[in-house]
Amino acid sequence: MNHSKRENGFIIALLVMMYILVAMGDNFKGIFVPYFKQEFAVGNTQIGFVMMFSLFAYAVFQFIGGNLIGKIGYKRVILTGFLIAVLAAVLLMHCNGFIMLVTAMFLLNAGMALFNISVCTLGPALKVSSTALLMNMIVFAYGIGSTTVQKAAGTLLSAGVPWRTFFEFMLFLLLAVTVYLMLIKITYVPLVEKQASNKHKIFSNPMLYLYIFAIGTYLASEYGIGNWFVNYMNEVYSLDSAKSSVYVTIFFAAKTTGVLFSGFIVDRIGHYRSILIYGILASAFAFSGIALGKQGLLIFAVSGLFYSAMFPTLVTTISENFTSDISYATGLIMMFGILIAMVVSLLIGVLNDRVGSRNSFYLIAVTVMLSTVISQVISYKRRRIKR
Repeated sequence: MNHSKRENGFIIALLVMMYILVAMGDNFKGIFVPYFKQEFAVGNTQIGFVMMFSLFAYAVFQFIGGNLIGKIGYKRVILTGFLIAVLAAVLLMHCNGFIMLVTAMFLLNAGMALFNISVCTLGPALKVSSTALLMNMIVFAYGIGSTTVQKAAGTLLSAGVPWRTFFEFMLFLLLAVTVYLMLIKITYVPLVEKQASNKHKIFSNPMLYLYIFAIGTYLASEYGIGNWFVNYMNEVYSLDSAKSSVYVTIFFAAKTTGVLFSGFIVDRIGHYRSILIYGILASAFAFSGIALGKQGLLIFAVSGLFYSAMFPTLVTTISENFTSDISYATGLIMMFGILIAMVVSLLIGVLNDRVGSRNSFYLIAVTVMLSTVISQVISYKRRRIKR
């Protein structure tokens, strides 16, 4: 089927708008933590459950969405994501209890997961001159969205704007993009792989488990920053939303800037060496940023520059280590990786109440270091297999 440039342009605009919405959904949680704790009279452990159920929804619905796309198509899956996200936004606007908060956050992340899997599968399917350039542009839009959300939210919260107002704005955007979705055509048909009879053999491949832990520990670190960095600065250094948002904004701005240039570096020095160098620097900046106290906040924030290349580079290497059923293996790795991040996020919440916010925040540095180490184990095993 021929796909016009006009159709591709409309779809690309949709994907960019969806990823900006995903950036909002991903980053609203962390910056609102102090407000959730105050309004619903809960501690860090309870907030850990909010983060846990949010990530659980993200993992499960991303996996479900990947399967649904092959059965009902891109547009219906995306529309389902919008309907779920709209319901979540309405619940958050009228949230009057902690259970309702958990439920609404679960639904919001379920919708964001359907957006994410749609972008990750429809984007590469578009007939464009450079798929890599397109996906980099979409990821860059996510980074710009994350940076803008953190700075704007921090400033407005300090000015007295209620946190529910942000979900009113999000609801408006969700409804507007839903209308846009209904007006455009998506004639692309997803390629459905035939069910292979040897998929169970993937579970006997040790590489599967190494990737699950490498991806999982990385996501635990990055999601941990998004979910707990503001709370860390608020509890340990008593920074208000405006001041703490500056450091979160620097982290995401540095990460976004790194995305622009990391591709050239990775192509030049190789995948695994890049992960090693970026991982060592991310770990060093994270550890020293926490150890140096308030003076180290800027150092910690700059670590975003080194986080930028780790995840996309690691994901790229998956296809090199599985000879068949690559998409199935990738789906399993991402799902279980997010579940690991979910457990770590809950653990940070529990440790916040047990050993203090500063000590528990070291888990962020520990997990990115573990991801770096496991990635090198993958590299070592790959070299052994090729001999």
